[in-house]
Amino acid sequence: MNRFTTFILGALFAVIFLHFCEGKKKEDKVVTEVKVVKVTDTLKIKGDIVTKYKQVFVRKTDTSIVYLDKPDTTSICANYYEQPIVGKRSSGIAKITTTGELLDFSATIECQDSITETTITKYRDKSQLFLSGEYNTSRTMQLGVDYNIKNTILLKAGAGYNFESKVPHISLGVGIPIF
Repeated sequence: MNRFTTFILGALFAVIFLHFCEGKKKEDKVVTEVKVVKVTDTLKIKGDIVTKYKQVFVRKTDTSIVYLDKPDTTSICANYYEQPIVGKRSSGIAKITTTGELLDFSATIECQDSITETTITKYRDKSQLFLSGEYNTSRTMQLGVDYNIKNTILLKAGAGYNFESKVPHISLGVGIPIF
């Protein structure tokens, strides 16, 4: 083997080795995570204190309060209040039933908190090696390799032979992306 052939084979094996060391191309990875975070919000009375009440009839047992449509012999007359409450992240309605003694209390609260984190992991393009052949009208044949380095630059090398002048030649080139 002559020096030219040894050089071409050595360069070809080096480029192939570098290509396989790079590994497979990885796709972009998008991870969306919704976190639930404990938030303490102090609720306060919205507007003025509600002083208007609705009169209700309840039956009080040891474990519960039963609301009645009409009074009967076992019912108690009580006052029922609906008080709007609001905080920085939530709002709601507090429902209070009282005779002077608190009989029932409930609150419906709506929260507007959600934390969404999106993480995008981008992977760069891997390099690629191309084998090319060429024959043109001036009776020149060429065999070459093109090495695309992560879509940033293209390195070209080739060896050819002109059949008319019977002269071998070497070509080198560099390419850059334009769009």
